[in-house]
Amino acid sequence: MNLKLKAALQTAGVLAVICTLSVGVQLLLTGLTADDISNILSVGSITLLVYCMYQLVLSRLEYTQKVDEIAKK
Repeated sequence: MNLKLKAALQTAGVLAVICTLSVGVQLLLTGLTADDISNILSVGSITLLVYCMYQLVLSRLEYTQKVDEIAKK
């Protein structure tokens, strides 16, 4: 498969995902109240912050381990 065909297929895939998400969000918003949307955004924000904190701690631990490995050499 050449690069032009691969690029065209990936572009089509991205556009299909965007269209599907757009229609899905519109259908979801028509059935939700303002309180529902607020709760979803709150839970999503907290989840994102916890994930970022996990990634930060993991990076620090990996960095410390790598420094220890280099120091032992």
